Amino acid sequence: MNTGPMYPRLLTTLALACLAIALGRPAAALEANADLPKDVTDAVRSLGKADDAGRQKVYDLIAKEGDARLIPALRAFVDGRLQDRDGTLVIYSDTVQLPGKDPAMPLIDAFTGQPLKEPDGSPTYVFGRINLSAPGMMRLPPAKRQERVIIADLTSVLSLLDPDPKVRIQSVRDTGERAGRVFVDPTDEVKVAGDLKAGAAALKAAAAGAPASDPASDPLAAAAKDAVAAIDAALAERPTKLLGAVPSKAALSKVTASLNKVQAELTGPAAATRPAIAALKGLGDTLTATLAGARMYQNRVDDQKKKLDELPKYAVAIKRQLDKEPNSQFTGPLKEATASFNAVIGDRPAQIAAVKELGDIGTSRAANILRRLAAAAKRTGDDELAKAVVPALEKAETYQTRIHFVQHTFAGLSLGSILVLLALGLSIIFGLMGVINMAHGEFMMVGAFTTYVVHTWFKAHAPGLFEYYLLAAIPAAFLVAGGVGLLVENVVIRHLYGRPLETLLATWGVGLILIQVARVMFGDTLSVTPPKWMEGGIEVMPDLVFPRNRVFIIAFCAVCIFTVYYLVNRTKLGLLLRATTQNREMAAALGVPTRRVDALTFALGAGLAGLAGVAVPLYNKINPSIGQEYIVDSFMVVVVGGVGKLAGAIYAGLGLGFISKYLEPFLQYFKAMESSSSVVGKVLVLGMIVMFLQWRPSGIFPPKGRLADA
Repeated sequence: MNTGPMYPRLLTTLALACLAIALGRPAAALEANADLPKDVTDAVRSLGKADDAGRQKVYDLIAKEGDARLIPALRAFVDGRLQDRDGTLVIYSDTVQLPGKDPAMPLIDAFTGQPLKEPDGSPTYVFGRINLSAPGMMRLPPAKRQERVIIADLTSVLSLLDPDPKVRIQSVRDTGERAGRVFVDPTDEVKVAGDLKAGAAALKAAAAGAPASDPASDPLAAAAKDAVAAIDAALAERPTKLLGAVPSKAALSKVTASLNKVQAELTGPAAATRPAIAALKGLGDTLTATLAGARMYQNRVDDQKKKLDELPKYAVAIKRQLDKEPNSQFTGPLKEATASFNAVIGDRPAQIAAVKELGDIGTSRAANILRRLAAAAKRTGDDELAKAVVPALEKAETYQTRIHFVQHTFAGLSLGSILVLLALGLSIIFGLMGVINMAHGEFMMVGAFTTYVVHTWFKAHAPGLFEYYLLAAIPAAFLVAGGVGLLVENVVIRHLYGRPLETLLATWGVGLILIQVARVMFGDTLSVTPPKWMEGGIEVMPDLVFPRNRVFIIAFCAVCIFTVYYLVNRTKLGLLLRATTQNREMAAALGVPTRRVDALTFALGAGLAGLAGVAVPLYNKINPSIGQEYIVDSFMVVVVGGVGKLAGAIYAGLGLGFISKYLEPFLQYFKAMESSSSVVGKVLVLGMIVMFLQWRPSGIFPPKGRLADA
């Protein structure tokens, strides 16, 4: 496809947008309550009926105005989700599931982002699929690939002015990462070199087997000779510039021209009369592959050239923002982006200073730029640059090692929290009654689906309070799971005390029943939308982000642990529970209602599993079999910690979580285990547990009371 005329317009559009940002024109656009200029809104409405030239004028106008509120409309135009409904430009939002109705798409105002309302005040929905032929629907023609690039780059620049600080910071970082995309990909160079060598070898072998002929009188032999010479010249090139492609575009042009000539001679009308045709006629597939490889590499070089040409414009925009806001929450990302640009396209003093600054910053983005610079310096023999890059890269990688360790620790704490929450209830049930509860994971599943029901009810009937649905889901999950546990204990478990194998089989059957009931009622796979305040993460330092949902899970687990500890050690129920655990006969003789204690204890354990079911949907999809993913790990925690010991469950759960999350990234260093590190990690953890139990068969804290006597 010929994209030549479009490319200058792309650069013009980006130049206008970057100039608008650099001059500070969009400052007023950051005021959320300011109205968009009427000429801009009218121009966006005209996109659906405009021709190529008309759309380009709209892009230029948007670039000049530089308002981030136009981004949703531009993206919706590309996706076919934009519609002019009676003078109001609307966007079809993501599909939602309403209770008792077909999937629906809420409509929002394209310029304000506010949902459209019906006369009664309820949100406006469109049910079913988008009808692209409906009146007022607007969509960029699918074939306009280069125009999609213009819109993508335009929205990227406009994002630098987004009124949302989080979006703006991410946009600055994304813009800075463009500096790493202008380097030549070494794998592309290796591939094109291999293709050229294969073509040259085939031509030389064919020429050697052909009868001697005068190239002057045999155009095919002459073309083959020229092609071999062009390929040899291309392969002999060596990089001289940091961002220079090898083979160069000029050398590849000569190669493709000579190979095209060979192909033309092979298929020409006079080919059969030429002496070399018999030996060369089998080269068709090889030459085609060589040509395809050369053309693909040429396209990559062209793309690299375009990105390199765009880079100074982004650098100017970022630098001007940094000069205007030298001490703000955006300063860190702006400095990193500026250093990235200077390290790639700056003069030598600026480049060396930027390299040192990137090493001090140490983020993964900075390390990526430094790695590419190190490879480019080695490739071009630039000793001065290599001498500056090596220590900076070492510093950045040291920082990244520390960050990864903290991240793995946090992930282990998060996983361990879930295991502890599940194992607390299992430990209480197993430790008090000797019941091997194989349905414990299904009690967690009951809590998860209870959370889903509460979540759905709030979304449908109390959308204004949706952010607080977890406050209702937590007690609901505990009560529902505990109620199911109480029912199971009264119907099944109480008849099987003292018969652990029978309880294992019975609870396994109960678990299967609960799975089928959930599947009939809810289906196979569902998801829960976390509250807005739980989305995203908390950036403690550059590259160290703690997801809010995981932070909530850890805090939630800590509260549950404290509550269970207080309940067991500071309440009458806890006193009765401990007395029954240590000596059931003596407790019964003193008037302790052991039967009631058993029932309440089983319900408490099931309720704690239900609380774990509140946490799991916040980071994972839920399905009727989700409990089976955790039950084995829960039993391992209980056995390692010591049957019936809450402190043991806490130590073992957190320990197994840390070990699992430390092992997985370590195993990925071994190429043979790179794709199976998770499975191998589980096997190794299981092996460690087996060896630990050989040393301490009773776990970290040996049990006391009835189980110890048994």
